[in-house]
Parts: sequence; structure tokens; C-alpha cells
Amino acid sequence: MTDFFAEFKEELVKAVRADFTELVKLIGNEKLYAVALVTDSDAGTVYLGLNTEEGLQRRLEDYKREDPDAGLYISSYRWMPDEWLYSDSDLEQPHMVQASRMLMSREDYSEESHEAFCKVAVEALEQLDREGLFTSSAARDELTLFVYMNDDDRTEDIEEASAKRLNPESVYLRFKARYDSVGE
Repeated sequence: MTDFFAEFKEELVKAVRADFTELVKLIGNEKLYAVALVTDSDAGTVYLGLNTEEGLQRRLEDYKREDPDAGLYISSYRWMPDEWLYSDSDLEQPHMVQASRMLMSREDYSEESHEAFCKVAVEALEQLDREGLFTSSAARDELTLFVYMNDDDRTEDIEEASAKRLNPESVYLRFKARYDSVGE
């Protein structure tokens, strides 16, 4: 398993670097505030999600047309990559497809394998952050990096642990309080 995740990390770093660079071109002058690596409950796939303040407002306006109270849940929309406007699926030839193929081809879907995925995902984002990839598009104290697992009881724990490790303390504390005002 160690060899698999060492190779996977290399592939993931290449894919995030390439797809992030292309997605930044799509968002243009919009204000980027979050980047996440997103997986499912068995860590069988992975995609790169980004969101901007302008993208969040557009999504919120869409929801308000159907539900006038949607504004009450802006904190949820802000931090749920499933609701974001930008991901590697917006690209004609996303490199993240190869990373997902690698994950799907592995034979071990144990808890240890899942933990190894989360560790490698954080390490990949950490490496790219050190290289300055993300600060080319946003001030680091305004950008939150994290790993997100959709539809799982572990989601919040994974988000918290990854955000704490990947971000300056002020960014992490802001992220940690992300749902404090939901529904108020």
C-alpha cells in the first residue's frame, strides 16, 4: 500500500498543479477563497474544487429564486465543494481523471487505505502551497485549503484536521467557525 500511495501522491501533485493552473484562467479576476481536494466515503475518486466570492454569490442567487430563505445557509454553501461553481470537471481534459483512475484501480479500500489517502491529499496540497501555486491567485491569509469527503460521518473531522495543518492559524480559526451562524 505504501508504494501505491507514494505513486499516487506524485500523480496527485501533477494533476492539482495542472488543473489548478487551468481553472484559475476560468475564474479570471474573481476572488478565490477556497481550494479543496474532494473524495467520496471510500476514497475511490478525487476531484479538485475551487470557489470564488463571485461564484458563491451567483450560486446563492440561483438558490434564492427557488427558496427565499436560501441566504440563511450561505455558510453551508461557502464551505461545501459540492455547491461550488468551479472544479476540474469544467476543464476539457482534466488531469485529475488519472488520479481518480489510480484510486479506483487499487484493491485495498480498508480504513488504513482511506487514512493513507487523506494523509497523501494533505501532503500534496502542502507541497503545492510551499511551491507558491496557490498564492499566485490569492493572498494566503484569504485562501482556505482543505480536504473534503462528501456524504460521510467523518467529513467534519477530515476537514478540520486538514484545514488545521494546511492553513495559517487565522485562516484555520475562521474555517473552524464556518457553521457557527448557519440558520441564524
